[in-house]
Amino acid sequence: MLAGCAPGTVDTDTTESVAVVEDFFASLEAGRASDAAALTTVDLDEDLVDDDFYRASVARPTDARVVASSGSSAGASVTVEFTLDGVDGPVSLEVRTTRDGDRTTISDLGTADTIGAGQPVSGTLTVNGQVEYPAAELTPVTLLPGAYAVEYTDPTGLLEGLRRGSSFTAYVPDVVREDGVVAEGFAFTPTLRPDVEPGVEEAIEDLRAACEDEGLTGPSCPSELVENARETSRTEWFAEPGPEIRYVEGAYQATAEYTVLLWDDGDLPAEVRASYTGTVSRDAAGKVTFTRP
Repeated sequence: MLAGCAPGTVDTDTTESVAVVEDFFASLEAGRASDAAALTTVDLDEDLVDDDFYRASVARPTDARVVASSGSSAGASVTVEFTLDGVDGPVSLEVRTTRDGDRTTISDLGTADTIGAGQPVSGTLTVNGQVEYPAAELTPVTLLPGAYAVEYTDPTGLLEGLRRGSSFTAYVPDVVREDGVVAEGFAFTPTLRPDVEPGVEEAIEDLRAACEDEGLTGPSCPSELVENARETSRTEWFAEPGPEIRYVEGAYQATAEYTVLLWDDGDLPAEVRASYTGTVSRDAAGKVTFTRP
């Protein structure tokens, strides 16, 4: 007679994990960010889990409820739905827990993001009016769920945020539905304000006109024309694409390039490659300026 072995009981108990997650969201709703952070082993910047900082958020999760859980007493995946002002419909977030000894904590929030533009630009991004990040960098962060106020400040007055503007709300987590993103995180792309390129072009056109009046040899002229000065009856300027405006060593520089045809009494013109390069800024009156070295 063969005796079979009874199968062992499979551990599917997520009770403690669910309780920890519920406590976590209750702390968030109450604005107790430090208490919520203490329930995790996630590497959180202490400035971002300060209670005053978190309470300055545009919105905090409310009406959180666990809608699913799977795993065991050693660790679980817990899905939570909650309300976040500014988002139409519930927000869903899956967090993971881990048991170490006799304590269960949240080991993964799933809210990792980056703050910054990650390109050479001036200015800073300030979150909730308190914590600043350089716009030129991409700083990795993990934040508590919520909606955060973000302000882009550009000391040159030349840039603003593309599409979202310079003041926007960053949602953690970002919310994606079938029809696209409905609540975006910290994604930020700077762009020149609408008057910058026209202002630079106008300033360069003024220089070109002055150069013609100076007989192509005056201080308003590109050095390449001065070096190739000759008697001419007329000139033709052919602009290359641009001007190109770049952030170089703490300032915005623009370069406009031209092919200039110098006509005299001969049949064929002399061809000169010339350019204007200068620093772009905004004066006290708010006008875009172009200053040559």
